[in-house]
Amino acid sequence: MGDKNHKDENEQNDKTQIAAPKTKVDENAQAMDPCLTQLSGLGNGQVFNLRNKTLTIGRDPSCSIWIEDPHISRVHATITDKDGCTTLSDEGSTNGVFINGKKIEKQALNTGDRLLIGTRLYFKFSNEFADYQKVQNQKYQEANYDSLTQLYNKRFFIDILSREFSYSRRNKNPLSLLMIDIDYFKKINDAHGHLVGDHVLANVGELLKKGLRHENIACRYGGEEFAIILRNTSSKAAENVAERIRSSIENLEFNYLSHHLKITVSIGIATYEHNNFETYEELIKCADEFLYESKLTGRNRITLKKAA
Repeated sequence: MGDKNHKDENEQNDKTQIAAPKTKVDENAQAMDPCLTQLSGLGNGQVFNLRNKTLTIGRDPSCSIWIEDPHISRVHATITDKDGCTTLSDEGSTNGVFINGKKIEKQALNTGDRLLIGTRLYFKFSNEFADYQKVQNQKYQEANYDSLTQLYNKRFFIDILSREFSYSRRNKNPLSLLMIDIDYFKKINDAHGHLVGDHVLANVGELLKKGLRHENIACRYGGEEFAIILRNTSSKAAENVAERIRSSIENLEFNYLSHHLKITVSIGIATYEHNNFETYEELIKCADEFLYESKLTGRNRITLKKAA
């Protein structure tokens, strides 16, 4: 009898072991998406999600990944993710497309591949969790953008200006710089409070961003001062842009927290033409001096530095 009970128990244990436990599905598990991480250039650190997308890379402002670099063709390359395969294609560029040092026309990408677009623009291809992509892009934003106005910060702006100035000197192209300051901004903070002042700054930043062409660069230079780079723009054309900005801001009405107010700005303009400046620092200094002159002569006006 005891042997029978022992045998039945063993059979039951065997049956119990046959039924494997069900694996609980983690509903919060994240999928990994294909992405590009930029490793060089002014966009260094940005991450571009590629899942089921077709992105163009080039110097034309209409490109998905816009790179203002003379070594890059207008539409240099295309990257396509479809049916789980990501492919990089050269679009007839001048300086070529390379994967891990090898020039290609069209090739599927593997995780860890290092891409060279042209002569000096590097990307890394990988599959990453959404959290990684989010954190990397947050780092890029914090390093390069002003959190209040969403314009470039001063550090990033200076880097761009130094490159643009060098490019203009090499190619004998004009380059204009606008320095813009909100008139009587301290009085706004004193009379209406800093929340209203921040609202004004954010809205001026939005107006500047919307009112410029893609290749022109605006930044919050510091406090209530803004700066704009106008690429390949003569002094006369820069004056027209500045007047449009001055007039648009003068016509704005700010309504926030039961406060109603209007503002004006003063603008100084300096233009690099015919080698009239030796360095980008001289260009900044000149634009700043003419901004100060606009302040001294009545505000809500433009003072212009023309070519020598």
